[in-house]
Amino acid sequence: MSARLRKWRFLPRGPLDLVLQLVLLAAAYWAWRHARGAVDGSVGLSFSHARDLVSAERSLGLLFEPSVQHWAVNAGWPAEVARWGYANLHFKGSCLMLAILYFRYRGSFGFVRNAIFAAMAISVIGYALFPTAPPRFLPELGLDPSSAVTGNDPLLSHPGDALFNPFAAVPSMHVGLSVILAWSLATLVRQPLIRGLLFAYPLLMTFVVVASGNHFWLDAVFGLMTAALATGVAMLLARLHPEWSFAPIRPQAPAGELEPQPAPA
Repeated sequence: MSARLRKWRFLPRGPLDLVLQLVLLAAAYWAWRHARGAVDGSVGLSFSHARDLVSAERSLGLLFEPSVQHWAVNAGWPAEVARWGYANLHFKGSCLMLAILYFRYRGSFGFVRNAIFAAMAISVIGYALFPTAPPRFLPELGLDPSSAVTGNDPLLSHPGDALFNPFAAVPSMHVGLSVILAWSLATLVRQPLIRGLLFAYPLLMTFVVVASGNHFWLDAVFGLMTAALATGVAMLLARLHPEWSFAPIRPQAPAGELEPQPAPA
């Protein structure tokens, strides 16, 4: 195979398409961060909503966030996994999975991209309608709010930053985006071990956000619901524009090899 053919196999739609997708993703992320910061809710209402979630979980007998963090901190390494995961997996992991989708499964990239855009829009509505403080802000839960446990960058997580909203907890987009990206890839890959790891990835992300004290487990449930709604939006868009459909790659016959023909009746 010539170098030119290898290049176009790596970029099946050419370099301009790659640039276009990068611009769209960067613009959407920038707009989402600013929109999330713009809908910063009041402190009183955000704490009230957080305590509503505490009451809901306690009524279900499932208020286990303090137990999870205390176990993680006492064990040592689980707390480090949660801290590192919260600081790194969300953005860097999402970028890595998007790159794999684009370069390896370009036929399904448009569908996943649209689902991500829809999830961002839905999440901003959630932040505006139900601003919620994270559990680490509630002193009665006894969680460790230090950055050594939460994984938050103290230099970037301060009031007045247009890109920071301390009360954007519902839904958890750490979980929502992990569901969209990891489960999409799990549907596309063929290796059973990798598929299993990808399907389990949102569970790891749920542990990360709960053990670090940044989210209630109900926030993760709302993140899953956001992913489901966003996938529905992407399916509707795919009906309007078939090129945005979820299209797993079908194996092609090697060059010079005839495809099998059906036997004559």
